[in-house]
Amino acid sequence: MTEDIRWEVVEESALSLADHEAIAALLGQAFPDWSHWYVGGRDYAGMQPERRVIGRSGDGVVLAHVGIRRMFIAVGGEDVLVGDTGIVAVSPRLQGTGVGRELMTRTHAVLEGLRVPYGFLGAGENRIPFYARMGWHEIDGAVGTFSAFTADGAGISETEQGGWMVLPVEGRLEDWPSGPILLNGQQV
Repeated sequence: MTEDIRWEVVEESALSLADHEAIAALLGQAFPDWSHWYVGGRDYAGMQPERRVIGRSGDGVVLAHVGIRRMFIAVGGEDVLVGDTGIVAVSPRLQGTGVGRELMTRTHAVLEGLRVPYGFLGAGENRIPFYARMGWHEIDGAVGTFSAFTADGAGISETEQGGWMVLPVEGRLEDWPSGPILLNGQQV
């Protein structure tokens, strides 16, 4: 790691407006194609997380972030409790330094504390190898449908094939059901 990072797990209700603004600033840097979402204190594009793992510099700048929310999703018609994991970001200047690995190790600990059977996330194709090294498993051929919103607030249904990943926490990978995934709402 190139610098000291102060890590914290924060309940959503404990975040201040300054915290939300600092997280949004990181997300805008980490996801430049989506930076129009992350303005002011808007630091999520889908479902609001319930817990966050945040890494900050000594002067409070957010350098790493992940949001997690417990929710039920339907997989092949079966309800499955997951820790939906999203808005995973590391400052572009720290990518490749081990900060992402530390962030995901801490994320795993939060998922264990939430006592969910599985962590769940949607990953872009280029990010799958990273998550796989962290113990996540791509669900082969999975098709997932979720609610999304356009930047101007219109609700739409999105379906994506591939990139859906699970992390066995209290459950076993072989017990993950097969079939289409319906998030019954938005992703974190």
